[in-house]
Amino acid sequence: MSEQQHDPALSSQFTDEQIVNWLIDECRDVGNQISTLTTSGDRILAAGSTVIALAATVAIGGGKGYLLMWLPLGISVVVVHALYLNYVALGMIGYKKGLENEILRRTGLPLIALQSRILHGGSGRRLKGMLFIGAAVYAGAMGLGLAQAFHALSPGAWGHERAWLYITLTIASVAVGLGVNGYFLWTQRGAARIAEGKVAHMFG
Repeated sequence: MSEQQHDPALSSQFTDEQIVNWLIDECRDVGNQISTLTTSGDRILAAGSTVIALAATVAIGGGKGYLLMWLPLGISVVVVHALYLNYVALGMIGYKKGLENEILRRTGLPLIALQSRILHGGSGRRLKGMLFIGAAVYAGAMGLGLAQAFHALSPGAWGHERAWLYITLTIASVAVGLGVNGYFLWTQRGAARIAEGKVAHMFG
């Protein structure tokens, strides 16, 4: 996505038809990239959550429950990566919408308009679903991790001598995870609108 300002001298070297054809091709290419990104984000969230759940099951079954204290951190990494991919997808949706608006301005016809609006609506619903799943999994991981950390207070439990250290580290990892996830969630707001504005500025 170029952020160069519109250059009249450069534009005069191309006909409107050539520019419109390029815009249409770019729209289609970006649409394919958006589909790839959204699919990748869903797969990463699902696969990551599954792997971590299996690891937790093995840890409990193998008598290594202390590994559960790392569970919130692992879930945070997966959710943050999924949110980052969604942020990139939203930016590309805004870019695509900007291209569609430019096509409409040049031709007066909505040749491929509304597609980005549909994608944006779908992305919003997907983000809500991602947040619901991520929040549920993270809450479960947080509960298991904290329960295991406090279990270290029991005499004879693993890590009993340093129980409060493990409790502090687990609480800190939960707090950091919530903070980082909150930041990446905040970045989703306006991502599409900013990218759309850059396209309008580029051709304006």
